[in-house]
Amino acid sequence: MLEKENLLRAITHREPDHVPVRRLDGRIPGMARIIYRDSRALLSGMDRWGVTWAGGIAAKSEWEAEIQGYPVDHPLKDLAGLDDYPFPDPNEPGIMDGLLDGVDREQVLLTGEICFPVQDRAHLLMGLDNFCMAALDQPDRVAALLARIADYQIGIVRRYLSMGVNIVRGLDDYGGQTALLLGPRLWRRLIKPELARIIEVARDGGAFFWLHSCGRVMEIIPDLIEIGVDILDPVQVRANDQAAAKRLYGDKICYMGGIDTQHLLTQGTPEEITAEVQARIRMLAPSGGYILAPDTLIPVPPANYRAYLEAGERFGKYPIEAL
Repeated sequence: MLEKENLLRAITHREPDHVPVRRLDGRIPGMARIIYRDSRALLSGMDRWGVTWAGGIAAKSEWEAEIQGYPVDHPLKDLAGLDDYPFPDPNEPGIMDGLLDGVDREQVLLTGEICFPVQDRAHLLMGLDNFCMAALDQPDRVAALLARIADYQIGIVRRYLSMGVNIVRGLDDYGGQTALLLGPRLWRRLIKPELARIIEVARDGGAFFWLHSCGRVMEIIPDLIEIGVDILDPVQVRANDQAAAKRLYGDKICYMGGIDTQHLLTQGTPEEITAEVQARIRMLAPSGGYILAPDTLIPVPPANYRAYLEAGERFGKYPIEAL
């Protein structure tokens, strides 16, 4: 079975030959990922939205993944300036040039990525504190900002669809360690409608939608399923109840993740990692709908990374007995 077909079967809950395994450089067998120019988090410098980044560290090897920069200056600290803020143009020439070079469409599912589709882009523009306070004090103005952001992202999605992507991926972190950053009520009022608009365009164009969202998201998994999320990562181990997530919603959404990077993969032993990979596969992989992956792509000890990959191959062959 081609890795492309194996991955497609996992996503669509048709039992594959083996559990797909995501590597620390982001690669997944059977998938090619593309991302348009100047749209991701920078190591340093100013992005196309006017956000200034600093402090990033470039990747050194497959197991020493990039540490992205962090925002140090925000161009829209006050929503009084929203009407005059110069939003970038999703139809800007050149930003998609060369993305399909070397891609063998017969061998891979093509994924087009949009970094920070809704909430993250808003707080990158404003600063997190300013954004959260405005969500409480000026929800209508925040809604207007989010709608403008979503309009832009829809333009990008349409360009990806014109290139024939099979999957659209959005990276938008909604959770902290123990709760949603905005809380369920505000998230449903402000974020969900705009995320739904983006997903609708992707799915109407024939693409799956893959959402990356760190932190605790248990309360909104039903909402994500409702608006059309097909793949959810990472369902962060120390922030969510993965067994409950599989039991309650595992037949409706494909989970990607399962391996803790807050402690296990970074500080555990190879033996502990082997045992955990086996346990998470037995918990999350039966009947398909699962891609093994670390919570986040961060540097880890090479022996731990080897243990993760070897255990994924060893224990990921179907049929898989449930815990």
